[in-house]
Amino acid sequence: MPKKNKIKVAITYMAYPLCMARYFHEALLRRDDVEVWSAGPYTGRWIPWMGGMELPEKYLLKLDRPLPSTPPRMNYLMLENQCPWTPDLWLEVNSTLKAMGKPTNAPLAIVGTDPHVLDYSDARRRADVFFNMQRPYMQEGDEWLPYAYDPVWHSQTPRRFGERKYDATLIGLQYPQRQTLFARLRASGYECFTETGPCYDDARSIYHSTKVGINWSSLFDTTARVFEVMAFGIAPVFNRVPDLMAMFKDGQDFEGFDTMDEALGIINALINDPIRAEELGRNARIAVEPHTWDARIQQIFTRMGID
Repeated sequence: MPKKNKIKVAITYMAYPLCMARYFHEALLRRDDVEVWSAGPYTGRWIPWMGGMELPEKYLLKLDRPLPSTPPRMNYLMLENQCPWTPDLWLEVNSTLKAMGKPTNAPLAIVGTDPHVLDYSDARRRADVFFNMQRPYMQEGDEWLPYAYDPVWHSQTPRRFGERKYDATLIGLQYPQRQTLFARLRASGYECFTETGPCYDDARSIYHSTKVGINWSSLFDTTARVFEVMAFGIAPVFNRVPDLMAMFKDGQDFEGFDTMDEALGIINALINDPIRAEELGRNARIAVEPHTWDARIQQIFTRMGID
């Protein structure tokens, strides 16, 4: 039988050391049937968290065609000429990326990663198909593509409950309600981890040593952290938001809360009930199993008719 040609995908994005696009990129690289070319503004170690900070060199994934990050802009006519082959698909994973025009030699799929905080009007005009990652912010014509977890970076913890160092963890931006929640947990004597910087293997190591993983969203968004915590197989405690409630079962796959006091009560109960906490973690891992970034790539391929 003749050898099947590989699917050629050109992926473009604003390349911070941590970004949702990184997971799309790595999922593409994992596929034997895909050839990948990457381009976009590249910030190196710098990320705009907390007014700007630098992350470790080991977090970086270099692009095939890195562009200047100031301004964070790119031109598709230029990129078409620089891509070494004609792609079957252009995939733009957009967070704060300013792009001029659209490709002329293949369809353009655009993923809006942050519709809860960014205006994607221009992206919708340019895209052949626009994928929205949060259903509360969908508009007519959008395709829903939820966040996911990476099977490498978000693997299941090998540690039993009693071997874990931290009672509760939330890695990420520390908004006021998150700060208050963890201040009250610490005041109760619990060992907590709350920092903004750790990613990839460092974040995995911390969550593997955590009893309860927490998320608190303030804009009805079901964050990537939801999928990641569940994939780690630790007890997940999340505030209730629409997509979360539609995808998973409250009380079975995660424990949900609406108020600070409700969250504190649930977390306290789980920390003091290892059997229930481990059961909840196992349920979470089983429920989230299909929701990999690899599956999201396949969803895009299927919708774009290139699988």
